[in-house]
Amino acid sequence: MSESVEYGIDLGTTNSCIARWEEGGVRVFQNNDQMNVTPSAIHVLKSGRMIVGRRACSAVLTDADNVAVEFKRLMGQKSSKRFPAAQRELSPEQLSSEVLKALKEDVRRQTGADVVSAVVTVPAAFGALQCEATARAAALAGLTEAPLLQEPIAAALGYGVRPGSANQKWLVFDLGGGTLDVAVVSTRDGRLNVLEHRGDNLLGGKDIDRAIVERILIPAIAGTHAIGREGPGSARAALLPRLRLKAEEAKIDLSRDESVVVSLFDVGTDDEGAPIEIDVSITRSELEKLVAPLAEKCSALALEALTGARLRGPDLDRILLVGGPTQMPLLRAMLEQRIGAPIDFSADPMTVVGRGAAVYASALERKPRATVTAEDVAASPDRVSLKVAYEPVSAELECVIAGRVTTTHEQVEIKLEEGGGLWSSGWVKPDSGIFEVTASLKPGDVSTFWVYARDASGRLLEADPAELKIRHGLVPSAPPLPHTLSVEVLAPEGARLDPVFARNTPLPAEKRIKYRATHALVPNKPESDLAIKLWEGEYLEDPEANDWVGKITLSHEAVPRSVPEGAEIELNLRISASRLISVDAFVPHLNKTFSDQLYVPQRDERDLGTAARAASEEADVLGRRLEHLERSARGGVGKQEVDGLKRDVDGLKAAGEQAAAGDGADPDATQRFMQQSKSVRIKLGELERKTADGRASVGSPARLQRVEQAEKATKQFGSPLEKQEMAALLRELGRASDKGDERTVQRICEDIDGLWFRVLAKHDWFWRDMLESMSGSAASSTNPAEAERLIAAGRSAIAKGDGDALRDAVKALKKLQHKDSGEQLAERALDTGLRRY
Repeated sequence: MSESVEYGIDLGTTNSCIARWEEGGVRVFQNNDQMNVTPSAIHVLKSGRMIVGRRACSAVLTDADNVAVEFKRLMGQKSSKRFPAAQRELSPEQLSSEVLKALKEDVRRQTGADVVSAVVTVPAAFGALQCEATARAAALAGLTEAPLLQEPIAAALGYGVRPGSANQKWLVFDLGGGTLDVAVVSTRDGRLNVLEHRGDNLLGGKDIDRAIVERILIPAIAGTHAIGREGPGSARAALLPRLRLKAEEAKIDLSRDESVVVSLFDVGTDDEGAPIEIDVSITRSELEKLVAPLAEKCSALALEALTGARLRGPDLDRILLVGGPTQMPLLRAMLEQRIGAPIDFSADPMTVVGRGAAVYASALERKPRATVTAEDVAASPDRVSLKVAYEPVSAELECVIAGRVTTTHEQVEIKLEEGGGLWSSGWVKPDSGIFEVTASLKPGDVSTFWVYARDASGRLLEADPAELKIRHGLVPSAPPLPHTLSVEVLAPEGARLDPVFARNTPLPAEKRIKYRATHALVPNKPESDLAIKLWEGEYLEDPEANDWVGKITLSHEAVPRSVPEGAEIELNLRISASRLISVDAFVPHLNKTFSDQLYVPQRDERDLGTAARAASEEADVLGRRLEHLERSARGGVGKQEVDGLKRDVDGLKAAGEQAAAGDGADPDATQRFMQQSKSVRIKLGELERKTADGRASVGSPARLQRVEQAEKATKQFGSPLEKQEMAALLRELGRASDKGDERTVQRICEDIDGLWFRVLAKHDWFWRDMLESMSGSAASSTNPAEAERLIAAGRSAIAKGDGDALRDAVKALKKLQHKDSGEQLAERALDTGLRRY
């Protein structure tokens, strides 16, 4: 059995492939259709049998309801595809696993080998939950090891196996069927480094197909047929998947032809039952008009990546094209013109990612086997166990291999030989069990070294390991983290994000960070559970403008005694090179570590149906925030900015109503709405921060007033320790203000606000005041009857002197209030279990 992972798999939105390094090059395994790529499509028959690939893709024309395509876009979501013929539902990772199984079967048919380990590629823009779902798909397909590799790195390795790749700068432009990845990479000194990255998980060739359908094919059909009705059960809805297949074929043909005729004679009937029979002519110029906005967006992302890498287009040696849509002449011409660097499409854009994954896998060691024990040695005295250290990839033609004999064998000798006869170490006698040799490598190839052992009499022994593989070529550096990973923390104005791992952190990474509990964790009190929320993204002021990673709960059921408010909580977060996250929490008060099943990614995946139903409400909330901004702004916000944002909010409301009406039936539309919503939130947040809200500039009157109020409250109600903390913060604030350090001033002011809130929240009168302030709004809450009950419960708690019951009533009442901007922040603050240490 090979000691390397060996196989590389490009698991794509539209097409997938599997490859392996063999004899100085990469072999791409063809499927039964003699194709290098397999369409990522699944057709489920009434019998339950699954067909994968070209035949499944073709079945869209005859049995669209039982065909699944584009499910990669749904990875990391609580979503499933229903197949009515077989009465089955399959999740995106289950569907992806079937594609992986089909690729494995292609290898087994041609070589007889069972693929048990493979590198699987993912878009660099994928989030943590999407990577986790991909890892589950690999496990479902029977891959016991499946390291994940970012697609731009794989593509760069695929191009970089050829001569002349050293000391260059490339822009990897990977436009696939469903995702776009743009990466700026360097090959200086033989090391492949990712300098910057941009991407979009909802931008790809399938969007071109949709544009062809909506702007050309549907209008042409509507001119002669009745397809006016929309929604489930309409002729238009039944036509869409079939028309998208026709559009894809037309798009491919127009990459080489000036015009094409799309024959629509087998796509279905109209609303009156009449068969649709029409030819539609499409020219390349028509297609280019449709594609121009998408190409502009792609070019803008490429220029952003260059700016982030502090490079200009002429600094690049070439632009590497990856993915089928990059064969479009318009896209190639626009990239070359806008970026100002030569285009390189010398590698097959459909298979270069899979080839690069195979290059990466060729010398990637599999997980170590169980350590050889004394009992094993006694049972097998002829085995010599070695612990060998070497770099599996070398930019130089010579590399050092060092080792230690870990089993007791007197006068043992070791020899390493390159399998092709290029080099041999000769018999080496370890010194105190340790040996070291300098091996020669085959240029641009994988060198396999056989390991031999013998005793003093020359009798051969079994060496473990028996072989090593070292690849000569580009050495990939540690993959960078594409998005900042943060923990949500409590601040007086609401939830904020505390970054743990910054964007571009080399992976794997691990960090311990201390927080304090926002409230007491009490046994047998479910409402006291401490929630630890993880997000990824760059917008620290507004958690929900980022991507959700998951919620970790320190449960009341897991603590033997109460953990007081303010108790230290130490988190240990780890991210593997495959972007898989694990979390431990240590509570010194209990001297206990919480680890088992603390973070289970799958339970934190979003339900797109639920997201769709909440879409219109979200748009309304942002609209009310904008109205409040207009009323409260005292400068710093121009009318043009507000008017532009009004148009964005109006567009968002319309999209929200459509997404809510669909109830998640069109996952792409729902995800696009959510992406659009985040974009509006970000713009609105930036405008809000420009207003005089107490955080606009160093020494602003509103900010100083808040600091004075916090200082006064702490002097009056704070403990001696809290008063000392306030004094220290004020001294630090003064130093930062003198330096004009706005970022530090803002952070200290947030800490002062947090201390102010903690000081007041310890007193029952604070919660009594909150209860009374909300009592007048019970009728306008989401559940007026429940609100009245909670108000009565709160007043009863006041009469009884039960502070805990009063706090619980106020928190529950807060959750029933309609979510304008301030109320949303307050609700999130009450739900957040941590504050800064």
